[in-house]
Amino acid sequence: MELITLYKCLADEARLRILNLLRLGPLCGCHFVEALAMDQVKISKQLNYMKRHGVLAAEREANWMIYRLADPEHPVLKVNLLAMRTLPSSGVPFAADEGRLAEIKQRISAAMEEGCQPLAPSAVAASCCATH
Repeated sequence: MELITLYKCLADEARLRILNLLRLGPLCGCHFVEALAMDQVKISKQLNYMKRHGVLAAEREANWMIYRLADPEHPVLKVNLLAMRTLPSSGVPFAADEGRLAEIKQRISAAMEEGCQPLAPSAVAASCCATH
């Protein structure tokens, strides 16, 4: 991946917020809507942009798309995400996004403990949708 392409991906707040969550591990596309409090169309557009430019990888699992940072993770991406997270005045709500994602995962985990059965074949996709 070219450095200019990577910096273009980092030049958008929505993409930065998505990348920040993906640095924590793979996520289903539906997680981003609630965690980032953005509409699905905008998130989908940004995910596709980064996938097309080699920053993300995606894999379909039944009805779900699972996104992750591309392997190998670009060292410049890693350094930039770390630097942005440590700036107190970055203006990007990384902590709030991470908090909402943690709440989503906790809610799903509690539902599964109560006996909800996952509909999806993998743990990441199953964490999206469970049913009684």
